[in-house]
Amino acid sequence: MAMRHLTVLQSTLLMMFGLGLLSCSSEPDATPPASQPEPATAEPPAGQKMPETIASLEAKTSGLWRYTGLTTRDGTDLPLTGIFLFKDGLFLQQAVFNSEPFDQAGSMAHAGPYRAEPETGSMHLVAEQTISLDPTTASPISFTPDTDHDVTVTRADERLTLIFGMGTSTVQEFSRVGPGEGQLYRLENGALALVDNHFILVDGSENQVTSGYGTYEQEGESLSLQVIRWSEAETDSATNLMDVALEATFDGQSLVLADGRAFRVSEEP
Repeated sequence: MAMRHLTVLQSTLLMMFGLGLLSCSSEPDATPPASQPEPATAEPPAGQKMPETIASLEAKTSGLWRYTGLTTRDGTDLPLTGIFLFKDGLFLQQAVFNSEPFDQAGSMAHAGPYRAEPETGSMHLVAEQTISLDPTTASPISFTPDTDHDVTVTRADERLTLIFGMGTSTVQEFSRVGPGEGQLYRLENGALALVDNHFILVDGSENQVTSGYGTYEQEGESLSLQVIRWSEAETDSATNLMDVALEATFDGQSLVLADGRAFRVSEEP
């Protein structure tokens, strides 16, 4: 089943994630004479919603979100465990599918910039890393840089629904974890987030991938990572981890795991 899950995933990944025009403000109208009333704000016709703005779209999506479901374009439900962060113009996503055996489960990870598109009421995401892993194959890494995705947004209280392909493709549903308070770091091949007592790591290329998320505790430069889901791969093998503890250090310049692997910061967004 893991192979089937990843095959469906790979057929939709490149269509999931797309540039909008930022609206430019015009010069304000002259102040009307004191004897004239201020023009009233136009209300939409009954039954229609107010148009989206950059601020309203960002307010809907901003924060840390936990996956509650994913449905493909053809209506196939793919249970998964994962996380999605929108913060300060950068998004990170990581998830592992809930297929058995776990060590053969497919996974996906993305990171890159995003922006609101009020003219279409959508968010535009540029996945600088588009990663999917299939541990059951001889070449487990599928990596594509710089894929564009346009996503419609629906928010209901603490629930978020993203539909890729401008409402025509994958449906992804989430529950809110928190406001995304904390720090973001651009890595040489991805991004790292330390927000709401959670970490998200997305780092990858066509030859090597490491991605995961969970909670963490920090004391000085020492980090204790309580992994919820983690996937890593080289060109000929892949490994999944769940519910394990990893020790690391982070000095603001490099995240270094206990096995010596280092993920270097290139900039703070």
